[in-house]
Amino acid sequence: MTFRILVVDDEIEIGEFFTFLLEPYHYKVTVAVNGAQAREAFKESYHLAIIDLKLPDTDGITLLRELKSLQPDCESIIMTGYSTVKSAVEAIQLGAFDYIEKPFSDLSELESVISQALNRSTVKNETFEQGNQVLASVGLVTGPSEEMRRLLLVAEKLAKKDVTILIRGETGTGKDVLAHFIHAISSRADKPFLAVNCGALPENLLESELFGYEKGAFTGASNQKKGIFELAHRGTLFLDEIGDASNSIQVKLLRVLETGELLRLGGQKPIHVDVRILAATNANLEELMRLKRFREDLFYRLEVVTLTLPPLRDRKEDILFLTEHFMVRHFPPGRVPSLSTEALNILKSYNWPGNIRELANMIAKIAAVCDSTVILPEHLPLNISKKGLISGTERQPQIEPQVKPVENLFAEMEGKLTNFIEAMNFDSGFDLPWFLENFKQMEITATQLIIERSLKEAKGHYPTAAEILKTTPRALRYLKKEKH
Repeated sequence: MTFRILVVDDEIEIGEFFTFLLEPYHYKVTVAVNGAQAREAFKESYHLAIIDLKLPDTDGITLLRELKSLQPDCESIIMTGYSTVKSAVEAIQLGAFDYIEKPFSDLSELESVISQALNRSTVKNETFEQGNQVLASVGLVTGPSEEMRRLLLVAEKLAKKDVTILIRGETGTGKDVLAHFIHAISSRADKPFLAVNCGALPENLLESELFGYEKGAFTGASNQKKGIFELAHRGTLFLDEIGDASNSIQVKLLRVLETGELLRLGGQKPIHVDVRILAATNANLEELMRLKRFREDLFYRLEVVTLTLPPLRDRKEDILFLTEHFMVRHFPPGRVPSLSTEALNILKSYNWPGNIRELANMIAKIAAVCDSTVILPEHLPLNISKKGLISGTERQPQIEPQVKPVENLFAEMEGKLTNFIEAMNFDSGFDLPWFLENFKQMEITATQLIIERSLKEAKGHYPTAAEILKTTPRALRYLKKEKH
């Protein structure tokens, strides 16, 4: 079989290069140097089109759309420079097989990408080349959602490019799991994958965790300690909730991203690190930049490419698949129930403010108490069954109220403490004396948060707030004044 390949690039040397590279394989290569010639060439059929993003009379994205409309079975590869990677990602979302960066530094890799594209042009298979082997191992679960399928295809391509990726999405959509997936199929898969939650640690703890410190850098620093950046050398560092990082931390992160070097606390000598950065946030970083709470220069360093995970309410077609997956995980083997149509309809009508995490937690709770062979509406939590039933006839707001009962603060604090403990690195030893010395400040901060939340709940009425906290208005006023 003779493969027909179209190359579109205004640099004559590029066309000659591909002709020289591919014709020994007995491929028939056609070259176009602008959009007009490419459109004329589209009258013939091709197995593969290699298209440059920037052309004198049009752009590669426009040509890609036209080609896909005329020849949907023709595969395509986009050629790009580093500064136009975002456009290349858009091309993959439109159906391009992959993108390659100019100048071409690795001919064997280039030939491999072309060979894979030609193979898919004859055997259509929209699966993940490596991805299917690691999806389950990293806990990434998806269903028939077209949006998620396309997102994972793009993630797989980007995983091998070593570019910085910003993962956006609401709480519970699986940003950390997607980061694990990207690392697991990247060229750094056999190197460390380390994660830190920028919102779970106080600023001084986060700084020492990220950058480490020298002996004697502060009271209690009795030994040198490597930070997560150093420990992740040649691997991947996942910065979760990057929007919660303080301005001081943002400045130091920017330095590492720009120079590839860091300074430990108390250190004088820069340390070189080779780390791939994946960052995640559920915050509106553009709004934080407007409020001067997030640095614009750091934002553009992190947002080389953005992947946005859709909320569960926008991928209702996945709910049955996800529910069945979690039932297999949480119910004993051989006792996994089926899901009634009525219960499924309620789940599909519910808004899922906590997204996949909320669904997984719901199934875990049902599994703990349900012995039935079928999950019925009465087995669902009341808040879900009630809201799900109502939303079947009335449109429910998609944003949950922000003010929560004060007692929920303790659960939130417990979650942050859990995240803090999980984020700690024990490989190089944990400085317990230093931690105990700083714990008092953490305790004061927690107390202040509780007081503020109780007053907010009580609409500023001290007697009511004191009743909530089981204390006296006088004691509450004293504590609030002291904390300030």
